[in-house]
Amino acid sequence: MTGQPKPEFSIDIALDDLPPQGRAITFEASAAECAALAKRFDLIELRSLKGEANMRHWRKLGVALEGRFEADVVQACVVTLEPVPSRLAERFKVHFLPADMLEEAAGGPGAEREIIIDTESDEPPEPFEAGHIDVGEMIAEQLALALDPYPRKEGVSLDEPLADQAEADEVKPNPFAALEKLKKKD
Repeated sequence: MTGQPKPEFSIDIALDDLPPQGRAITFEASAAECAALAKRFDLIELRSLKGEANMRHWRKLGVALEGRFEADVVQACVVTLEPVPSRLAERFKVHFLPADMLEEAAGGPGAEREIIIDTESDEPPEPFEAGHIDVGEMIAEQLALALDPYPRKEGVSLDEPLADQAEADEVKPNPFAALEKLKKKD
């Protein structure tokens, strides 16, 4: 991970330390980590992020990470920009394979291996390098996927004009009214 900025929420696991039966991981983001993630994902606030996961060996060289998290988030309404709090409770399953193995499977240098099909996951395996996986960064990515892309305050519709906007439209003169008067004189 040279040259890349340190993730806001990092739980670095060395795969040499992964026992054969797997490893349970319990996590909870600190206030500073929540604030940094809120900034990264353009949230008004990330009040909490916590959960648990299990990491185990998968196939010969791979790793499976399966778990769940809960998060209390506050997003801006896409219509009114008012705060929209919500509670997320999500499950996730991610598989990892060595980056060089995935590169070869994709037809990269020395591609002699067969294509890897992961029937246990909807997504292709993620690469890892140098025998480490940052579980915290993977959880942050899962949080980003779980966020509502268009949060709306309850009762707000895109079809109805806001009360303030309707009043502003009534008070505001038509900028083309002067041109219309000139046109009628001719």
